[in-house]
Amino acid sequence: MKKYSGLILDLDGCIYWGDRLISGSREAVEKFRESGLKLFFLTNNSTMTSEQYSLKLKRMGIIVDPEEILTSGEATAIYILKESGLSRVMALTGEGFKEYCRRIGHVLVDIERWSRVDYVVAGLDLEFNYMKLKAAMRAILSGAKFVATNSDSTIPVNDGVDPGAGAIVAAIRESTSVDPIVIGKPSRIIIDMCLEKMRLDRDKVLIVGDRIETDVEVGKRSGIDTALVLSGVTTREKLESISREKKPDYVAENLLHLYEILYMKGLI
Repeated sequence: MKKYSGLILDLDGCIYWGDRLISGSREAVEKFRESGLKLFFLTNNSTMTSEQYSLKLKRMGIIVDPEEILTSGEATAIYILKESGLSRVMALTGEGFKEYCRRIGHVLVDIERWSRVDYVVAGLDLEFNYMKLKAAMRAILSGAKFVATNSDSTIPVNDGVDPGAGAIVAAIRESTSVDPIVIGKPSRIIIDMCLEKMRLDRDKVLIVGDRIETDVEVGKRSGIDTALVLSGVTTREKLESISREKKPDYVAENLLHLYEILYMKGLI
């Protein structure tokens, strides 16, 4: 009988919504750990570092080591290093990605020096404006590589949802006619990094999240089983409207319900 050895867990919409802990999440994490599963937390949100996410989870009563967390910001900084070595980067992102660039040794370049950059990286930039868009366009059309930390259309916040990094990525794509290399989910790039850190085979891992177009899709692309929780952005009505090949392997109301499903099926 198949048994999972590890879970890759999303944060926004799975563990918490904005600054609110989703009911049952803390208990579920404890039960998964008690079952001997290796847990890894993966977020497309690049605005904070893994240490900051660890502190946020701790305030909610969930103890997670920063080494158990991978953000799309860290993954993007690592990707650039692997592809091109230390590089000059225009970062249209939050501070999380910029901090990882500093740690690695990439040079952050101001938009006024757009002609001197190797990479334009787009993410969730709360101060994005026309001048940044113009600099990104000119840099990319002059030969800089275009990379996106993620392309999520929205991001959960305390009072609903706000525009996500995907809105910024779309503006740059539209003005340049250049498609970015996307690092975060649903790209296999970030999942391969997770598996390397977890040291587990993909058939022993389950990806858990609340978005069909990222969490479930990345599992389909990577040959990894998926579980969708309905505690985030995906409604049951949306789930029922998609084709069978796009559906997850498991569906649960929340993370605690997923634990109960996996336990009852003897999968953990």
